[in-house]
Amino acid sequence: MIARRTFAPRARRRGFTLLELIIATAVGAVVLVVIQTTFFSALRLHNTTHARLAEDQSVQRAAGIIRRDLAGLVLPGGASGMARELSSAGETLTPADSLGERVTPDIYTSSGRIDGWTPFGDLQAVAYFLAPSGQGGRGRNLVRAVTRNLLPVQEAVPEDQVILADVDSAALSYFDGTAWTDSWESADTQTLPVAFRFSIVRVPPAGGQAASAPVDIVVPVLVRTTTSQTLEAEEAAP
Repeated sequence: MIARRTFAPRARRRGFTLLELIIATAVGAVVLVVIQTTFFSALRLHNTTHARLAEDQSVQRAAGIIRRDLAGLVLPGGASGMARELSSAGETLTPADSLGERVTPDIYTSSGRIDGWTPFGDLQAVAYFLAPSGQGGRGRNLVRAVTRNLLPVQEAVPEDQVILADVDSAALSYFDGTAWTDSWESADTQTLPVAFRFSIVRVPPAGGQAASAPVDIVVPVLVRTTTSQTLEAEEAAP
């Protein structure tokens, strides 16, 4: 009698169902969307932050240059006799036609650099202009025109320096001790303002963002004319 061999049934092989594949694909897609959104949000924040820092650095650099020029204001005449009167409407050393819209009068300041390569002293004439942007920008360039040689044999040619781009408007105002005014004639008043205020308005950023707040640079005038000292002494007297 032949014995029959019995075999244990093999385990049934079972794969993923269509529903499980659809669920796994959906979960994976959601995870990828979350990762993509987080990555591009971080990248956008990184680029925006760097752009804002670069813009703030350019504004701070321009503000530092303007502040140094205004703080170094010298008395008209002075020991050298080369500094002229502070006049917002009078004759100026720097021509305006070739540079653009004049923002400030000629400001005689001691902010000049003295080194082995500069043939002049620290006294220089500085004026600020708004010039069209040469690179197709949305605003104008704030240009600093510097005249180092105050006793030229021929007509002085200023050195032009673009210190800030994308500027909509700029203005210089003068504080007389009571209120701000848009003009000053030191030849008539025999005095200098108590402080300067240099206001800069940037063009609105691209992309429909809100316009930046105006930048106001307020610099006190430390030098006093004889007339100013006399008036201050009379006001301080009991």
